[in-house]
Amino acid sequence: METVDRLGDNAQEGTVGGGGPVGRPRSRVGLLAAALVTVLATGTVLLGAQPAAAAPATTSATAMTTTSTTSTTSTTHTATQQDDDAARTASPTPFPQFGTLPPDTGSPAPSPTDRPAVRPSIADPGDVTTATVRLHGAGTPGHRLRVTGPAATGSSGCTTTVATDGSWSCIATVHSGPQQVFTVADETDAALGSSRAPASDVVVPPAVMTDGPTSGPVSGTGLPGATVAVSVSGTPTDRTARVDAGGRWTVALPGSARDGRITVSAAQTASTANGFRSDLRSAPSAPRTVVVDRTAPAAPVVTTPESDERVRSQPFTVRGTGEPGAVLTVYVDRSPVCRSDVGADGRWACTTTGATAPAGTRVLSAMQQDAAGNSSPSSSGVRVVLSDATAAPSAGPSASASGAPGGQTSSSGTPGTTPDHTSGATDGTGTPTDTGTSGGGSTGTSGGSGTAGAGGSTSGVSDWSGPAGDWTADTAYDRGVPTIQASFSWGTVLLATGVAAGFLVLVAVPLAVVGATARGRLRNPFAALLGRNRSRTERRLGDEVLPTWAAAAVGVGIVVVTTLLGVGVALEARYVRLALAVLLGSAVTTGVVVLATRWAAGKDRAAVGFRVSPWLVLAAVLGCALTRVTDLSPALVVGAVLVPVGRPGADTAALRLGSSLARGVRSATARSAALLGVATVGWVLHSLVHGSGFWTTLTAEFATTLCVGAVGALVVSLLPLPGSTGAVLVAGARARWVGLTAAGVALAAVTAGAGAPAVPSPTETAVASALCAAAVACCWVWLRGSRTAAQHR
Repeated sequence: METVDRLGDNAQEGTVGGGGPVGRPRSRVGLLAAALVTVLATGTVLLGAQPAAAAPATTSATAMTTTSTTSTTSTTHTATQQDDDAARTASPTPFPQFGTLPPDTGSPAPSPTDRPAVRPSIADPGDVTTATVRLHGAGTPGHRLRVTGPAATGSSGCTTTVATDGSWSCIATVHSGPQQVFTVADETDAALGSSRAPASDVVVPPAVMTDGPTSGPVSGTGLPGATVAVSVSGTPTDRTARVDAGGRWTVALPGSARDGRITVSAAQTASTANGFRSDLRSAPSAPRTVVVDRTAPAAPVVTTPESDERVRSQPFTVRGTGEPGAVLTVYVDRSPVCRSDVGADGRWACTTTGATAPAGTRVLSAMQQDAAGNSSPSSSGVRVVLSDATAAPSAGPSASASGAPGGQTSSSGTPGTTPDHTSGATDGTGTPTDTGTSGGGSTGTSGGSGTAGAGGSTSGVSDWSGPAGDWTADTAYDRGVPTIQASFSWGTVLLATGVAAGFLVLVAVPLAVVGATARGRLRNPFAALLGRNRSRTERRLGDEVLPTWAAAAVGVGIVVVTTLLGVGVALEARYVRLALAVLLGSAVTTGVVVLATRWAAGKDRAAVGFRVSPWLVLAAVLGCALTRVTDLSPALVVGAVLVPVGRPGADTAALRLGSSLARGVRSATARSAALLGVATVGWVLHSLVHGSGFWTTLTAEFATTLCVGAVGALVVSLLPLPGSTGAVLVAGARARWVGLTAAGVALAAVTAGAGAPAVPSPTETAVASALCAAAVACCWVWLRGSRTAAQHR
C-alpha cells in the first residue's frame, strides 16, 4: 500500500519521522546560490573598474586566475600557467581591495551619468504678450545652443549652454507678429541639427513716445493695424486709437485732465484680420509720466526797436521778453522774418538775416509757442520806419550790387573820387559791377546807376530764396482755432450753451419778429439794377439758373477771394499754399451743400438748381472787411454762398415744383445739418493734425477752412431774414431751427478763441438787450398799426 503524505507539499518520510537527516528546502538553497553569485559579480565589477591602459597584462591575468577557480579543464590550467609567468615578469601592480576605488591613472574615468549626444529640442512658448520671452528645452550637456526667431520681425533670439541635467533656457527679445516660429540649433556640434517650436502669436506692449509737455495729444508706436488703449491716471475709461500703416498712433487726453503730471500706459490688441489666430491683447507698457500743459503763454513783449524808431539798415535785431523755453517768431506786417528761442532768463533776440522787408513804415510783432504747443496771442504791434537793406562793403575797387534783394548797396569809390550819397527819386537801372553808391534810385559817381529800389532785385523778379520761398512757413490763418483737447471742459460747454441761448434771445428772435413784419413790405434793392423784366415768352429755358457746376465754381471763387483778402496775403510761397487750402476747403463745403440739397429733393432733384445768393455774398464781404480791419483770428469766413432755386422746365408746374422743393423745410434742414457736420469734421481734423511740413500745414489750413467757413455759412444762413434758410425753418419747424441755431452758435463760440468763448461784458450785454427790445417793440407797434389801418379801410 502506498504511503500518503499527510503533512502537505514537499514533505518526505525521512524528514517527518524516519530519524534520518533533515532535508534543506530547495528554495532556501536557491536563495543562497543567488547571493553567492551576486557577491562574486560585484567583486568582478570592482576589479574590472581599473583602466585597461594602465595594466593590461595584470588585469588579464587576474581575470584568468579568478576564472580558473571555477574550471577543472586542462585547457584552462594551461592558460592560467602562462598568465602567471607573464605576471611575474611584469612590474607588480597592487591588487585593489574590495570596496575601494581604483587608483587615478591620469585620464578621467567614464561617469555613469554620461549621455549620448542628442538633437536639441525646444518647448512650445505659447502666445507671447510681453517684450521678452523665456525659451527652454533639452539638449546635450555642455553644448552651446543658439535660439533664433523669424527674421521678418527682427527678434534677436538668445544663446545659452546646456546644463548637466540636459536642460536649457534663455531670455529672448521679441517683436509683434503672427505665427512666429523659434528655432534652436547646436553650435557645438552642427551635425546634430536643429528643432523648431510650434508657431506662436506675439503682441508686445506699444511704446509711449511723448516725453515732453503736451497740450493734449499723446503719441507712440505700435503694431500697424492694432488698436491701442491708453490708460490715464485719474480717469475710469481708456482712450483708444488705431495704429497707422507707419506704426504710429495718437490719442487725445480727456478734457478733465488738468495742468500737471499724469501717468499713462498703453496696451494694444491685434485682431484676426492681421493674421493672428485670435484677438490677442498685450500686457500694459511701462507707466510713463506726462506733463499736461494747456495754458497758453502770455503774449511776448518787443522792447527793441522802440515805437516810431527808424531802423537805418537791414538785417536788424529785434529783442524782447517772453516765456523761458518757448519758440518765438517775429513778424513784419504778418510776414515771419526770424525765429529764436527764449532764454532761461526770459529774454530773446532775433536777427532778420536772410529776410528783407520793404522800406517804409512797418509793424513789428511777435508770437511765441511753448514746449507743449500752446500758442500765445500776438504781441502789441511796434510801428517802425525801415530803411533799405544794406550789404557789407566790398574790399575791391568796386562794390557788388548783388546784395540783399531790394536793398541798398554800399559802394566804394574809385581813387580820386568821392562817393555821392544823395538819393534819387526813381529806381536805378545799373549793372551789378557799377561803382559808386546805389540805393533807392541813387546815382553813382562814375556814371553808373544804383540797383533796383526797395522791394526789387537786380533782375526785377521777386526773390523766393529766403523765407518768402519757404513752403512750410506758418501763416496766422489757422492759429486762432483752438484744438478740442485745449478747449474742451464742462465749463466751456456751459459757457458756449449760455452764448447760444443769449444769441437766440437777443439776436435771432428779434430778427424773426423784424422779418415777419417786413415780409412783403420791402422791395428788393437790387431790382432797379438788374434791368427791366422780360416776359416769359422772351426768355429761354435756363436763363435764370446757371448749370450746377458753373454756379458752384462762381461761389467757390467768391469764397476764396473774400477769405484771402480778409486774411491778407503776399507774393510768398506760404500764401500760395494757403490759397490752395482755402480753395479745397470751400470746394468741399460747397459740394456738400449741393449734395445735401439734391438728396433732400429726392427723385425730383433735377427740378432744383443753384444760384449765388447776394445776401450771402454781402455777408462774406462784411466778414472780409471786419477781419482785415480788426485783425481777427480766426477770420470771419462764409464758406458757401449758393442757395437752391427752382430750375425752369417745360412748363410752369416744373418751375413751381422746383421752387417748392428748394424752399421746403426738408431742404433747409438738410443744408443746415450738412454745414454743421462739415464744421465739426473740420474742427476734429484740425485738432488731430500736429507738426510741421508742407502737407501737414496744408492739411491744417484745409481743416480750418472747413471749420470756420462752414460755421460762418451756417450762422448767417440761419438768421431769420426774409427768404433765408432760417426764415423757412421758423415758419415750418421752429424747434428744429432753435436746435440748429443753438448748435451752430455754440460751435462758433468755442472755435472763436483758444480759451473759453468770448463773452461780452455786462455793460455790452445790457446795451445789446435794450436795443433788441426796442427793435422788437417798434416792429410790434408798426405791425399793430398796419393791421388797425387795414381794418378801418
